Amino acid sequence: MSPISKGIRLMRRALNPRPLAPKDNSIARYEIKYVVDVRLMEPIREFVSLFCRPDPYGQGTPPLYTVQTLQFDNHLGTLYHGKEDKSPNRFKLRARTYVGRGQAPLFLEIKRKLGEVVVKSRAVFKLGWEDIEDLILGNKMSPLLREGNEFAFLEFRRLLQEIGAAPVYLLRYSRESYMSENDMYARVTFDGNMLYQPTRRWSLEARENQWRNMDSLTAMNRPYPSFILELKTGENMPTWMSELIERYNLTRTDFCKYATAVRLESLYHGTQYSDASDNCSH
Repeated sequence: MSPISKGIRLMRRALNPRPLAPKDNSIARYEIKYVVDVRLMEPIREFVSLFCRPDPYGQGTPPLYTVQTLQFDNHLGTLYHGKEDKSPNRFKLRARTYVGRGQAPLFLEIKRKLGEVVVKSRAVFKLGWEDIEDLILGNKMSPLLREGNEFAFLEFRRLLQEIGAAPVYLLRYSRESYMSENDMYARVTFDGNMLYQPTRRWSLEARENQWRNMDSLTAMNRPYPSFILELKTGENMPTWMSELIERYNLTRTDFCKYATAVRLESLYHGTQYSDASDNCSH
């Protein structure tokens, strides 16, 4: 059995269902992504503003915030290959915070893909969480963990330990986010200024001189500058989202920031990918 096949089996075993606790804070939704020409950003923004309000966490005009994410995987790249092989049931593990908000909380997130449905659960830590390794791997439950997040944290740690995951990449990007005014759950996000750097450090602090660009034509596999448009919705997509897709002739993609970082890094080391690749051209 190849190392990749062995890794996929490991991921599937780790993903075996566990009974959910009464206070499990998971959210299930559909996430549809598009790589869109930057020239369409303003028209799409104007269209979305007819149905949505800006995310209250965004600052400025347009409303932006900066996301910084630490991705975890094992030495086999099990979670990366689960995505690339389009395994119907897979997951990602990441630590996330927000840059420029003073001392922002820390979020430990499990993002599962179960068929077409994305299920995200997260454990939230209060301010003062600088020692991530001790928070995750320590023997005691941290007093910084917010009440009601215990199950999500223990599940994150179980998956991390079961597949032998550790930090592999640090990602940073700007997000412009909007929330529907009338629908039960509908969000639209624009992601740009995407950067990455390989890391083995248990830290969300970046080495500022080591960022590498993910907004390139190679990364997006497009002949024009582009951004990532994402529609997030419950079971019933709002009519205005369907109209948005049709009006701007949007074609769905399977873009993944973590997978793109892995592919770009391997390109720098001489690997080639086919033109059919979702994330990179050769």
